Amino acid sequence: MKNLYKAFGSFCATIVSPLANLWARIYVGLIFWRSGVAKFDDLEGTVENFDPAEDGDFILSFLPESVPPEIPAYMATFGELALPILLFIGLLTRISAIGLLVMTIVIQFFVPGFESHEHYLWMIILVMLIGQGGNKISLDNWLLKEK
Repeated sequence: MKNLYKAFGSFCATIVSPLANLWARIYVGLIFWRSGVAKFDDLEGTVENFDPAEDGDFILSFLPESVPPEIPAYMATFGELALPILLFIGLLTRISAIGLLVMTIVIQFFVPGFESHEHYLWMIILVMLIGQGGNKISLDNWLLKEK
């Protein structure tokens, strides 16, 4: 029985864990990718959403009024397009996950009206990815593999 359990643990570590990691990267990456594409498709509207003068939806109260809305709008759009690509391929996985975690925390706690229980799921997945990195099915693993 003990050997069977050890064999199952080995199977999980070798097969299940890397597949679950890849699935988690794709799942959370797609959420941000789709949001980034929507922002990119309507950059003018995206900037308006970050503009307090326009009563936008994504007003970041912690930013000084002197910061033009284009800066957070373009940063959010770039982050939502670039970081998921890195997650998908497993390159700089931990750094990408940290970036998306910060974005999720900002959305959850600093953007009024966007609080959601779903964000906690994203945060759990992103923290897991920070801890595990890209795992075996990633460019991180391939590039950092010792020869």
